[in-house]
Amino acid sequence: MVHQGKVQRWLFVTLLLAINLPPLLLNSFPNGFTLYSQLFVSALIVLALFIQVRVKVRGSNIVYRVELWNAPLYYKTVYIEEIHRIEFKRSSWASKVAVVRVKKGVNLRFALFGDGLFEELSQFAERNGLELWKSKDYQTLEKLDRNRLR
Repeated sequence: MVHQGKVQRWLFVTLLLAINLPPLLLNSFPNGFTLYSQLFVSALIVLALFIQVRVKVRGSNIVYRVELWNAPLYYKTVYIEEIHRIEFKRSSWASKVAVVRVKKGVNLRFALFGDGLFEELSQFAERNGLELWKSKDYQTLEKLDRNRLR
């Protein structure tokens, strides 16, 4: 199953307003290099609104894709042999984070995904004999989620 991450659009909109609103309110429009840099940063923020993150957990690997309008910006496949361990942590008050620690390269961090991905990563680790580490805070969140379902 393909899991899709949530992009915090409110953060990008806030950044866009913070960059473009002060010159509009003060009637002091930048010129020259400042104008071009402001337009460039604004264009990058607008493009970031359309970024999607997708993760697919397969039998022997994890596929991680960052896409802009279905065009891949970043693509990584991590195989069982490359994984050191999978860590589950708590990010904020009620948010879960999973970190796939790899032996060489960049670790994969999964935040703002549905609970289905975390359950699937846990099953993936148990099925393939990988080291699984869960913080006490994460275990507390799991207990709370189980109690809510009852």
